[in-house]
Formats: sequence, structure tokens, C-alpha cells
Amino acid sequence: MTSSLTPEEFAALVRRTGLPLDAAQLATLHAVHGHLEAMVACNRSALGGGMRSRAAEPAHVFVPGQS
Repeated sequence: MTSSLTPEEFAALVRRTGLPLDAAQLATLHAVHGHLEAMVACNRSALGGGMRSRAAEPAHVFVPGQS
């Protein structure tokens, strides 16, 4: 799945975060960005095609050491 951002646009967003990524790391993240966009769109849409609020999404808690 292709990202909606060009590599240059994506790099600009990453620079704003302050993450010290090298070119290989940046390319890897850009390669999966389109899949992440699709996942976010899927999570935000309801079955009927409408939008859900953030409150409608389940909370996830990770507690190390618990199974």
C-alpha cells in the first residue's frame, strides 16, 4: 500500500518529531506508512460508513510481566 506522503514530506514530518533516524530507518518507516494510514482509517470508520469518536475505541493497557 502506498503512502499518501512523498518521501520528502514524510522526512519533513519525522524531522519535526526530533527522532534521529538514518536514511535506512526513514525508508523503512515510509514503506509501511501507507499500511498504517489504512489501519487508522479502518479503525476510525464504523460498519455503516460513519465516523466513530475516539471514545468508542477500546482502551489497551500493557502491563509487563502479566499474561
